[in-house]
Amino acid sequence: MLRLTQGIDGMGFPIVAGMQQSDTIYVNVMVANTAQYVTVPSGANFVLFAASGNSDFYMLLNVTTGLTVPNATATEAAGALSIPELNPLLRQLNGASKIGLISPTACVITLAFYS
Repeated sequence: MLRLTQGIDGMGFPIVAGMQQSDTIYVNVMVANTAQYVTVPSGANFVLFAASGNSDFYMLLNVTTGLTVPNATATEAAGALSIPELNPLLRQLNGASKIGLISPTACVITLAFYS
């Protein structure tokens, strides 16, 4: 698995858009309102998400069951997270072994993993 690296511009600032393509990419074909649970590959520390079209999707780390599309106002309390995040881009995995995904519409979600 490739390491997540960033390019540096002429002033020494990181350029995230200059990342190399991952060599570990998963594709999930989503059915509307049906959760899927992805096992994180060994050695992965970061994941880059993308969804087809303008499709919204929700993601929650370290969840294996019960993920639903939010349908009411909620506030996350301190402790274990239970509210999924809308349309994440790049996330550090922090040892997560599973990623829960759900979308209110049919779409394709790709997950590009980096060490």
